[in-house]
Amino acid sequence: MRKIYKKFKSALARTFILLVSIVTYVFKYKRYNAVGLVKKGFEDHTAQIKINNGGYSQIFDRLIGAYHKSKEAQKEVERPYKISRMWQDMIDGQFADLVSALRAGDSTRLRSLLENFQRERFAFSSGGSASDYHSMRENRLFRYEFINAWYKYYNIYKDLIDERPRLSYPLIGNPAGMYYDEQIIPTESIRYQYYASEIKSLLCDLERPVICEIGGGLGGQAYKIISSLEHPATFILLDIPEMIVVSSYFLMAALPDKKVLLYGENTSDTGNPSQYDIIVLPHFALPQVQEQSVDLFFNSNSFSEMNSTSAKEYLRQIERSCRRYLMHINHNAEFVWNNNGEKTTNIRASDLIPDPNCFKRIYQHLRVFSKIDDRIFYYRKNVRHFAFLYERYC
Repeated sequence: MRKIYKKFKSALARTFILLVSIVTYVFKYKRYNAVGLVKKGFEDHTAQIKINNGGYSQIFDRLIGAYHKSKEAQKEVERPYKISRMWQDMIDGQFADLVSALRAGDSTRLRSLLENFQRERFAFSSGGSASDYHSMRENRLFRYEFINAWYKYYNIYKDLIDERPRLSYPLIGNPAGMYYDEQIIPTESIRYQYYASEIKSLLCDLERPVICEIGGGLGGQAYKIISSLEHPATFILLDIPEMIVVSSYFLMAALPDKKVLLYGENTSDTGNPSQYDIIVLPHFALPQVQEQSVDLFFNSNSFSEMNSTSAKEYLRQIERSCRRYLMHINHNAEFVWNNNGEKTTNIRASDLIPDPNCFKRIYQHLRVFSKIDDRIFYYRKNVRHFAFLYERYC
């Protein structure tokens, strides 16, 4: 009976979201021909993709090599870095096609998957357009929900910068989104652009800043930060081995002029990040980052999804290796779940505080960008997402 009630409640919530989206579209966005722009943005763009990269064909063998090395090393990781049951279920399910190609060393199959990754199942939780693409295929009325979310992000960003946004996004992985200024703009890319501009302003006085993102997903935020900075920088991206295959491909294909180091390619260079523009590492390599070598750590929506043991370990490593800023956007929901037979809990975002003897909080405010789905999902816990910025002073 309880399961039936949950399904009914979920269906009712989805119906409510759809009705709100349709009404909003009729009164606010119909005049922009938004349905036509979405239809064009969700078409197959494979024929339009042009990658100007002489080493492009070698990318896939590099990805396979780095993946096998990271999976071998993963067998020996300490408890805080072990994959949770939730993520392992996702890897076994959503990532099955990708993992199969990687394990087999099938570069041809891997290339086929990655060149379409923004529409593949393994990219559902990566911050790209895959989830929207499949929702659109399953229900054509979803277009109204997409339009509502896209214009909400657009208008928030427009109000913040007080001008018409000049949005851009690389045509890598066959993305789906709104057709805007003759480009395909996924909803989340607007959020990426906003945080990239904030980070740029924080680091504008540094000649070669080092930035580290923990839980980088497909690499969209990394791409926006790297491409927005006027000075050379080193960007370190950490995530689970399966996900960094995707982000590594995205960044190497979208930024062919950048020097990229993948895990296991040259271990002696990991401690000297200034030799590279981009370093992509599995999450458990965080302790290898040198002490006070990172100018800004960034995380969005993963610290408060971790169990408390893992979150505390990540925070300890950040305290050790951060020399300027920690910026993160997470929620204050309290979760208890079963992880391989053991009850675990998370840490609320507002309780994830770096050592006050060395760090001071610059701000805490409500997250700028959010979707109606989030508010409904967290409604019963009366939870909101917050953005935090801390600065090191000692």
